[in-house]
Amino acid sequence: MQKNRRKTLKQIAVVATTLGVAGCSNSADSGTAESENGTAEPGNSGSTNQEESDYTVGMYTDLYNDPVGLHIQPGETVSFKLVSGAHSATAYHPDNENALRRRIPEGAEAWDTGVFGDTGTTREVTFETEGTHDYYCIPHKMVGMVGRIVVGEPGGPAEESENPDMKLPDSQRIVDEDKVTWEDWQSNV
Repeated sequence: MQKNRRKTLKQIAVVATTLGVAGCSNSADSGTAESENGTAEPGNSGSTNQEESDYTVGMYTDLYNDPVGLHIQPGETVSFKLVSGAHSATAYHPDNENALRRRIPEGAEAWDTGVFGDTGTTREVTFETEGTHDYYCIPHKMVGMVGRIVVGEPGGPAEESENPDMKLPDSQRIVDEDKVTWEDWQSNV
């Protein structure tokens, strides 16, 4: 059943990409503010090609993030690197576009890299609030381009139910393994 769903989602994605999903051109940018050090602050986006952050999540044309699950500690920074296509990393927070329900911990501010399309570009987000943070790609949420970052210990609204857009690795597995790659996740789905 899951493989049929994945195949159908990929077919929809191909059609949507062919027709030009809104906001997916190479010049796409959210136009939100960049902090002085080039990192995204909650609710803002930032672009940087400066020094590496603590962790990197690749964003791919085939509509996935790698790793799909990542474990970090409070205060650490994640770089979202555009490997191909045009994507965003956007927290499931009511203040963000298309986030129908909150899937980040209470007290955590909304964050959004904005859609960007220059291959090799990175946008960084520093996570301060402990718990489970689910995120999605604005133009590709409907086809299941989502991810999960566990900051410290799992907790919060994302632990209360499965992600509505695509099944994600269990938070405890992410903590135990430090990261779950897309390939490892897909081989177990």
